[in-house]
Formats: sequence, C-alpha cells, structure tokens
Amino acid sequence: MFKKITATLILTLLFISSVLSGLGSTMSPVHADDIAIDLERFSGSTRYETAVNIASENWDESSSVVLARGDDFPDALAGAVLANSDTVGGPLLLTNSEYLRSEVLQEMKRLGVDSVYILGGTGAISTNVEEKLESNGIQTYRIKGANRYATAGKIAITAVSNSTKAFLVSGESYADALSISSYAAANGIPLLLTTSKYIPAETMQALQTLGVTEVTLIGGKGVIGVSSEDQLKKAGYKVNRLSGSDRYETNTAILNSLDFNLDKMIIATGASFPDALAGSVLAARGYNPILLVPKDEYRLLNTSTASYLNNYRSLVNNFFILGGSGAVNYKTESLIRTGKVTPRISLQFWDGYGDLRTYERILSYVPENLTDYIHILSPTLAGDLRSDGSFGYSFSNSSIPKYLVALGQSKGAKVVPMLYSSGKIASDMLRSPTKRKNYADSVVKIVQETNADGFLVDLEGLADDTEYGLTALMKDIYGRLSPQGKLVMISVMSKTSGTAEPWTAEYNYRELSKYADYIQIMSYDMHWKTSAPGPIAPLDWVRKVMAYAVTQIPEEKILMGIPYYGRTWTYDGEDWDSQAFGWAVATQTAAKYGATITRKTTPTDPVGVPTFKYTDENGYRRTAYFDDGQSWAAKLDLLDEFNLGGIGSWSMRWINEVSAPELFPLLKERLN
Repeated sequence: MFKKITATLILTLLFISSVLSGLGSTMSPVHADDIAIDLERFSGSTRYETAVNIASENWDESSSVVLARGDDFPDALAGAVLANSDTVGGPLLLTNSEYLRSEVLQEMKRLGVDSVYILGGTGAISTNVEEKLESNGIQTYRIKGANRYATAGKIAITAVSNSTKAFLVSGESYADALSISSYAAANGIPLLLTTSKYIPAETMQALQTLGVTEVTLIGGKGVIGVSSEDQLKKAGYKVNRLSGSDRYETNTAILNSLDFNLDKMIIATGASFPDALAGSVLAARGYNPILLVPKDEYRLLNTSTASYLNNYRSLVNNFFILGGSGAVNYKTESLIRTGKVTPRISLQFWDGYGDLRTYERILSYVPENLTDYIHILSPTLAGDLRSDGSFGYSFSNSSIPKYLVALGQSKGAKVVPMLYSSGKIASDMLRSPTKRKNYADSVVKIVQETNADGFLVDLEGLADDTEYGLTALMKDIYGRLSPQGKLVMISVMSKTSGTAEPWTAEYNYRELSKYADYIQIMSYDMHWKTSAPGPIAPLDWVRKVMAYAVTQIPEEKILMGIPYYGRTWTYDGEDWDSQAFGWAVATQTAAKYGATITRKTTPTDPVGVPTFKYTDENGYRRTAYFDDGQSWAAKLDLLDEFNLGGIGSWSMRWINEVSAPELFPLLKERLN
C-alpha cells in the first residue's frame, strides 16, 4: 500500500551502473543529477490504511502510540503534539469509533506497542476498542474531557508540562489546526481549541495550568473573532495572529512566518483532515512543513501555495505526498514537482520489442526537457500471456525492466508498463475468475518489482462474452493499485456509437471508466493490415469516435489515439496485405520511386492525409497512406473541441531522427 516513486540515490545509481556495464548499453550512464529522487507517496485504500502506512514506513518501533477517531476531527486535532512528545514518542493512528481495525492492531504489534493513548471519551472511541487493545496485552490511557475543549486541554497538559506559548485553533473546523500541528508538535507548544466568539472556560484553565503568557491565534477573524482576541488580552495574554483569506493562505502564512526544515515537505489535501493529521507527526520529527493543497489542481495556479512551492522547491530534497490520487491527483503532483499543471496528458507507447538498445535509441530522439513532450511512457516490459492468466517479463534479464523504468523516470516521466494480448488466450483469461486473479497478481508484481508508476492493460480481439470479465479485471487491478497512488490505464477499441461496431461490445466504456485513471482510445486502424487501402485515422472518423466517447467516459480521462505510422498496401488478386512504416520512411519511399504525394481530403477535412501510389522493385503496385505534421495537427485540434484529457500515441517505434523534429515541437505547442 506504499508508493515510492524513486529509490534511494545510491541504490538506484549502483543498479543502473551495473545494468549498463553488464549489458553493453550504448547510452551514456544516468548520472546522479538526472535522477528525480524527490517524491514519495504514502497512501492506502482508506484513511486508516494511509495512517498505518505512514507509520510503517517511518517508524521501526515504538512502545507507545496515539489513537484518534478517524471520521471526526475535534478530539484528534491536538493529538500530534502528544504523539511527538516525550510521553509518547510514536505515530498517530486512526480507528473506527466502534471497533479497532485489524490493520491498525497489526501495525501496533509490528511496532512493539505496549501502551496506547486514546483521545476522547467513549462517544468518540468506544469501550470495544479499549477492550480489544487490552485483550492483546496493550495498556490503554484514555484522555477525555466534558467536551472537545476540555479534551484538548487535557491532551496538552499530558503532552507538555509547562509552556509560555500556545496556539489556539478553531474547535469548529480542522483546516487551520492541520497547518500549525507539525510546528507545534516539533517545538512542544500546546495546541488548544476555541470557539469563534469566545474562549471556553476549559481552554482558559488549560492556559493557566500550562503557564502560558503568549497566545498565537491561527486563522482569520471569521474563524476566531475579535471578541475572543479581546478576551485573551483582557486576561493579560500577549496575542498574535497568523491568518490568510482562506485555509490555503493561512497555511502559507504560517509556513512563511515560522522556521521549518525544508529538506522535506509534506503535502496533504486541505479538503479533509485524516491524512494531514497522521502526517503531522511525521513532519514534526524532521521539523518539516505541511503544505495543504486543494483537490482542483488549477486552484493552485497563481495562489500563495504555488508561490511558496516556486520559492522553495529547489531547497526540498523530498516531497512526501499523503493519500492516494483521490486526495492529491496526478496533475497536482506534477505541479508540485515542476511548477506547472499539464493541461493535456501525453502518453507515448515506448515500444522497443524486447531490445534494450532500441528502447534507448528511441528515447534519444526526444529533445531535452522530455516532459515538455511526454508525461507518461508505456514500455512493453511484460511478456506473453500464459494459459493460466499470468505473465512475466519480455526480457530474460529481469534487471532490464527495472533499468528502463528508472531511465524513463530519470527524465521526469511517469513509467507505466503495458501488456498486449489478444484472441483466445486473452478471452479465456477474462472468462475465468482464477485466471483473472493470476493476471492481476502479475500486474502488481511487475509494478512493485520495477518501481513503476502504474500499469496499462491492452487486450484486443476479444470474444463477445468477455465484457463482464474485462470490467471485473479492471476493477480488481484498480482496487489494488489505485490506493497506492499508482496509475491504472486501459487501451480500448474505437466506437462511433453503442451499436455501430458490434465487435467492440466487450468494451463497456462507461463501466471501464470507473476503474481507470485514463482510457486510451485506439482511434486508429480504421484501415488496417488486411483491409483495402485507406487512411489509418481520418479526421472525420476520429471526430465521430471522440463524440461518442465523451458521452460515456469523463472527458478528462480520455486519451485520443494518435498513429505515428502509415501503411503501404498491395493486392495479390485475392487479398490485401500491407506493411507499416513511419512518416520519414513514407516520404523516403515516395522519393525513391518517384511517386507524387497528394492528400485525401473531404469537405469537413480540408487538410486530409498524405497518400501516394507506386510500383516497388518486385513489380507490385502499392498504395500508401500515412500521417504528417498537418494531419497530426488537425487531429490534435480535437483535444480542444471535445476538452479531452490528452493523447495516447502508437508508437515511438516509428519515430526517428528525421520525423522527431517535425513531431515533438507540435506536441509541445498543442499539449502544454
């Protein structure tokens, strides 16, 4: 349940160096400065699992932990200060109100916990939880008060015997407390709760007991009003305030005003409390800040949050993201790392057909700053599908897939391996629950072993009765990988309606979209290897495919297929057959045989696609169709017409040193 995007620097470099030397690679070694070792994600399928994974990846052992309710915030807000105190010195875990989750108990056993500090009364965490802990030999200490304000006061006094300073946050909302919790915990400063209009008596009593003389209010006057501020001043306290116009500006006001260690930065959603609450103890251990981000990545642009990132990004060695992609999505992650939101996703199938040097050569055609052109690389690392539904690697040397994933990631791209399979063996797998499980097990194994960023499923030529199996397979894979923050993707055949192409009925676009981050629609091969000659992806047809797709799939999940190949057909008197070639070879072939390249256009596609006819050296008459910069540009215009998520191009195999200068500037212009 834990996602680590990049391995440690030393291990990664040792690994890559050994692979390069052992395989006689033709590319220059990947140097330390090239490795993007800057981001880790701690996540789980639930908030409880996320808290467990934060603990399991950052604490080897701890005799004590703090346990807070995971579905309501008041009693939990002050818990980070207690967890990081000398009294506890361990992580903060979350539980259901009525029962102790098995994964939480298991983590306590792994840590060697012998005492648990329970926050809140039995209405917050029931006696069932207490009894379960005690039956497992764990002593419990319950900290509770008559209300949330009294509970916070008792937590503070348990954590800090005395302090001249204290932070006051709203007891009616959680956002501002999350912003200050790591600093308060790191410095042993109590965190107390208040109402917006007055300071409760329980809070005033805690301030007096702790010996506080200076109080800092966290949040604006709409959160903690002037009347509360005046009450403190009249009682003789020095009062400060850290605030902004909303929770995100308050967050950055705190981060800009106080001293933090920027070696690491913790990123959490500001839209809910559990991930940041559990992560605040991790942040406190290293005196690191917690930066809150909104769910909508575009809200980050031109905000104080974006400014803070831009000002300090170069000082940060590690970003720790808390929660899965539902909490902090891929585009937000991209903004955190690079300072910009990628409006469109560029998925490029990185197809070396099992040859390391081909993979390296293909990548060498991409200009510097690869992420200006490519955001996700999908190499064919998986081997053939076996009869039991499992699969391994396409390389006999298992070090090569790990190297290729690291190579792609070193350029800043996500690397999402794919498996293509078709026909009877794929259909048989989808019909069998056991074989589907074996397939999903193999997916997870490859992702974990290579440290990949996800997986792409490409199953084609399926039988009509496999719709249920395909959807069930994707549901299983999504359920396993998505909680880890991994990307789950699928390629599907093109449809222009729900009934026009009956051979694609097994691809239930609407259902599949529930279990995929992106769906790459193969909007190419309208004319295929053994069809009569014609355009691979004529604009009018691609437009119809996209028009139907957006009625079934959320538009931001759709990656429109772009072909980098064309075909040259010949007819033997009975059947058509063809060979594929890229743009550069197509133009070279036309020049070789003295053929004139014209364009096949329509009234609604005045640009059209290039085509030519010729007779080859064996006397066969041939007809060729391919795409070039003009036809690619016309198709890329559909991204805006349908507000699509991006493109998924097949494949980089057809790019070379001649076509790359034509293609990549176009991608940069249209996608960024």
